[in-house]
Amino acid sequence: MKDLHSPPSFRYNKYVQSEPAVAFRAWFRSVRRESPRVIRRTISQIAGIKECLSLRSRGTFISGLAILTLLLGLSSAIAESEKPVSANTAPIPEYSVVVDAGHGGAIVRRADDRWDPISRKYLTSFLPGTMYTKYTEHELMLQLSKRVHHYLQLTQTDAGWKQFEGYLRKFSDQKNFVRIKFNSHLSRKDGWNDRNLSKDHPDVNAPYRLYDYPDRKTGKIQKGRISRINDREPYLVLSLHLNPAPPGHSGGMAAVLAPGWKTFNMLRQISLKQKPASAFYASPWADHWLGTEPGWNKLQAARADAWVYMNGYWSNKSGTAPWYKKPRGFRHNLFQWRYADPPGWEKTALKERKSTGPYSMIYSKWRPEGRFWEREQSKAEYWRREAAVSGSGINYGGDNHLASNELMRFIQYGVRMQVPEKRPSNKLGPILDPFVSTYTLPTYANAIVAFLEVGHLNVWRDRRMVIDQREEVAISLAVGIYSLFAGLDLKKPGYGPYLPRGRKLDFAKYETLPQGNYFKIVDDR
Repeated sequence: MKDLHSPPSFRYNKYVQSEPAVAFRAWFRSVRRESPRVIRRTISQIAGIKECLSLRSRGTFISGLAILTLLLGLSSAIAESEKPVSANTAPIPEYSVVVDAGHGGAIVRRADDRWDPISRKYLTSFLPGTMYTKYTEHELMLQLSKRVHHYLQLTQTDAGWKQFEGYLRKFSDQKNFVRIKFNSHLSRKDGWNDRNLSKDHPDVNAPYRLYDYPDRKTGKIQKGRISRINDREPYLVLSLHLNPAPPGHSGGMAAVLAPGWKTFNMLRQISLKQKPASAFYASPWADHWLGTEPGWNKLQAARADAWVYMNGYWSNKSGTAPWYKKPRGFRHNLFQWRYADPPGWEKTALKERKSTGPYSMIYSKWRPEGRFWEREQSKAEYWRREAAVSGSGINYGGDNHLASNELMRFIQYGVRMQVPEKRPSNKLGPILDPFVSTYTLPTYANAIVAFLEVGHLNVWRDRRMVIDQREEVAISLAVGIYSLFAGLDLKKPGYGPYLPRGRKLDFAKYETLPQGNYFKIVDDR
C-alpha cells in the first residue's frame, strides 16, 4: 500500500530490488508525477538519502553529475506542473435563472402586501392564488418548479450534463450540444402550510410577499420576493401559475405581459387629450387588456393601469384624476434595488403632490424624473417589454413575450413527444391570447420574464396535465430554457399544432449596454 505520509524519496525501495539503473529511472519518473510541493520536499531531502547515493550501475557509483541532473530534472518538473492553464480553454458559460412558483401564502381577510412607507400600512390583500376542491395553485406550481429546478441543476456537473444531454436528444437530432451551466434558484421552497403558523398569524404570509415589508418586532425592512429575485441577477425568470376558468371555458395556457413606457405614455397622452382614444385601439395590446372593474371597457382599464404605473393610484373611470380609494404606491420605491429614489423620497412625495415632478397627482404636471424613469425609457426595457422580435412572429411584448410563447410551445411539443396518448390536438389545452396589465413581476424583475399561466386549475384536461405529466412538463421547460440560451434544432414535424422556433434569444444585446450588463447592474446603488 502506498505510504501517503512519506515523500517519494523514501518510497523507492521497491525499485532497488531490480536492476539499479532501471530502478533509478523508474523512481525518478514516479517523483516527477508528484505535486510541486512534494517534489520540493524531495529535493530538500536528497542530500540525506544515503541509499540513493549507494545505488550502483555495473559497479559504478551514481556520480555527483547524476545527482545534479536529478535536481535539475525535478526543478523542471515543478516549472512544468505550475504552468497556467492554456488561455485557449474557453470557460463554460454560466447563467442565473430563477424558477418562481406563484403565491405560497394563506388566504387572509386583511391587507397584507405592498407595504407603503408613506402611509405606513399595507395597501392590498395578499394574493394566495386559485384553488379547486383539494388542489391549490401554490402547491401544484411549487411541485412543478422544484422539478424544473432539478433538471436545470443537472447542467452544473459533468455527470449531470450527460444526463441533461439525454433529455436534449429526445427533442433534437443534433450531434453536439453547446455546454452551458444554469445557476438555478427557487424563489420559494415551501408554502405557508409547511410552516408552523396559523392563518391568523400576522407573519403567515411574510416569506411570500411580493413587496418589501417591515419586520414586526424591529421595524427593519425585509426583502420581498421581487427584491430577492433581483438579488440573484437572473437572466431569466420563469414564473409558473394556474388560472381559474369562468363557466364554459375550455382551458389552455397563456402568457402574462406588462407593457412598457411606450404604451403607458400613449395612455397618459390620451388622458391629457393629446392623443385620440383610437391610438389605443390601434395598438396590438388593446384586445388583450385585462379589466377587473365591472362596467369598465378596455381603454378605461388600461388608462387606470397607466396611472398606477406612473403615480401609484388608479385613475377614475374617465381618466381625469386619481381614485384615492385605490392606492397602489410608488411601486419602484417598494423594493431594494438600483432604481429606487434616494432616501427621503417619502417626504418629497408628500410635499410635491400638487407640484410638477414624478410625485404629482395632477396629471398635467406629472413628469418622468429619476433613475427608474430613465430605466423605463431605455432601449433595454423597450426590447424586454415592447418591441416586435424579428423572425419570431412576435409583433409586440418584446423578449418577455418571446420567451413566454416559446416555453409554452415547448410544453405543447415536449409533452406530446414524451407521452404518445397526448399527441392528438384536443388532448392538451391550446395556447391562448396573453393577459395584459401593469403586472408587478414582469415590470420590476430585472430579467427576461416568462410568466406563464400553465393551465386552468378547474378544467380537468389542464389539471391532469400538471399532475399526471408533471415530469414531462418540467423536462420540456428545462429543455426550452436551454434552447433560449443556446438554440436547438428540433425534430420535425413533431406532434400537435405548436412547434417551437428553437432559436436562441438575443441576450447579448443586454450585456453590452453603456452602463454595463443589464442583468448584473440591478443591485448597483
